[in-house]
Amino acid sequence: MDIVELIIVSHSAKIGEGIQDLMKEMAPAVPIHLASGLEDGSIGTDVTRILEAIETVDKEALILSDIGSATMNAELAIDMYEGDKNIKFYDGPIVESAFVAAVSSGNGMGLDQIMEQLKMT
Repeated sequence: MDIVELIIVSHSAKIGEGIQDLMKEMAPAVPIHLASGLEDGSIGTDVTRILEAIETVDKEALILSDIGSATMNAELAIDMYEGDKNIKFYDGPIVESAFVAAVSSGNGMGLDQIMEQLKMT
């Protein structure tokens, strides 16, 4: 069984780290990758950091973002990605969506099943 990994895209590195910490408590087996904040630690998002996070994924992942340009950059990163990993984006409340996705992944749901689960919440 492949685990669906998560990529958290937030304008704030601290928010991304907080979500990662919380999800590790809820679903410790699910890898949570961060593309939050800018490389220098300032507030913002960067397509390059999102693409780098995608490269660290084993087979498939769900990208979740907080607001505005994070969503735009997440969608752009998926459009730019040329590899064979199954990467999807869900636009919803980041903490709640991360919780549903992490727990669902930890319970063996596949990426499409998780997307459906998120749409029902």
